[in-house]
Amino acid sequence: MVALTKHVAVLRVRYKLTVEANLGDEPDLSLERKEVLYRIAQEALHNIIKHARATTVALWLARQEHVIILEVRDNGRGFDPTGPFPGHLGLRSMQERVAKIDGALAIESVPGQGTCIRVRVSSHN
Repeated sequence: MVALTKHVAVLRVRYKLTVEANLGDEPDLSLERKEVLYRIAQEALHNIIKHARATTVALWLARQEHVIILEVRDNGRGFDPTGPFPGHLGLRSMQERVAKIDGALAIESVPGQGTCIRVRVSSHN
C-alpha cells in the first residue's frame, strides 16, 4: 500500500509523530477492498491528528490465513466509543465502508489510554 507509506512520511514530518509502520507486502485484494482499507487508515490517522493529541502511532497491515487485518493504534487521549460527540461521523463512515465489503471493524478506546481501530476483511475477493 504505497499510498499509506507516503501518508506515514507526511505524518512523521509535518506532525512530528513517531509512526511505527509495518505494512508488509501489497495485499492481494481487489481494488475496492484496497481502497476501503486505505480510506479507513486515512480517516483513523486524520482523527489521531485532529483529536487524540498522540505522540506515537502504530500502523499494521498483515495477512492471517484468508483474512487481511489493518490496525491503527495510538497513545492519545482516547475516548468513549459509545458516547455522542461530533467526531463519530468519521467512525460511522469507517463502519459503512467495512460493511460494504463484508468486513469487520473494532474500535477499542478508553479515555486517557489511546485508541485502536482494527479492520478485518476476507482476502477472497
